[in-house]
Amino acid sequence: MTTTKGIVLIVEDSVEALGMLNETLTNEGYTVFVAMDGEQALAIANRMVPDVILMDIIMPNMDGVQACKELKKNSELADVPVIFMTGLSEKEHLFHSLDAGGVDFINKPIQFDELLARIKVHLRNSKSARSAHNTLNNIGQLVFTCDSNAKIIWSTNSTNDLLEAAGINSKEKTELMSEQIRHWLSSDPEKHSNYWLKGFDNPLQICFLGRPSPGEYLLRLTNDNEKSIRESLCKKFSLTERESEVLFWLVRGKTNREIGLILSMSPRTANKHLEPIFRKLGVENRTTATAVCLRYLNL
Repeated sequence: MTTTKGIVLIVEDSVEALGMLNETLTNEGYTVFVAMDGEQALAIANRMVPDVILMDIIMPNMDGVQACKELKKNSELADVPVIFMTGLSEKEHLFHSLDAGGVDFINKPIQFDELLARIKVHLRNSKSARSAHNTLNNIGQLVFTCDSNAKIIWSTNSTNDLLEAAGINSKEKTELMSEQIRHWLSSDPEKHSNYWLKGFDNPLQICFLGRPSPGEYLLRLTNDNEKSIRESLCKKFSLTERESEVLFWLVRGKTNREIGLILSMSPRTANKHLEPIFRKLGVENRTTATAVCLRYLNL
């Protein structure tokens, strides 16, 4: 059975360029779909999610910048890397292209060795990001990513539910949240620092976990239930705030890998935090630590 290296959507209004790109990528083992403008690209991507998109900037009907913006509005397509193809005369549009959500650009005339290398890199990065996003979504974590303007790029289903419950379900409330986050991010907060969002039905705390890519911020929400439990564990067992976070998710049955994803640390670091936690709880392993905490919390 023939396997494919991935699905590539080429968006290019030049028939000659489209043909050469199609032939090159097909010969390299990629499954290729083609579109000659942004509208066609959206129609194809909505039917078959590609692994990477090669996007010309200047095209009729809908140009590459607008097409990229529309693609990023779809949660199923938001993680798909878009590589823009640009000629020397189109350099003025390059900033807008990357600001619209593109991850890279390549100059025309296309050097195919360079193109193949870039596709390979972005495919690998994209698959890694999708795997992390799927894991976070499946284990119900309250995390999301946003750009420098605090516009949400991606979020888990649990995050969407919590924002809805907090009353952030209108344009006005969304703008209020974005304004507060944007102001906080402009102060260049340290990793793992927290900030309270105000003016909503339920108070929400956000934690800055890091920057997974340039211009992108990874944040985690904390609801009242988590906050009260962590504070209780801190007081009872004399834990640091970081130790309380690790213990909270340990009690929730998460593995070191899952804790690492949630708290933006390596599994090894998560495991290292368990040493002082076990010592303070007077236990020797995860199972006993969980039992002690559940008994204390009456859960």
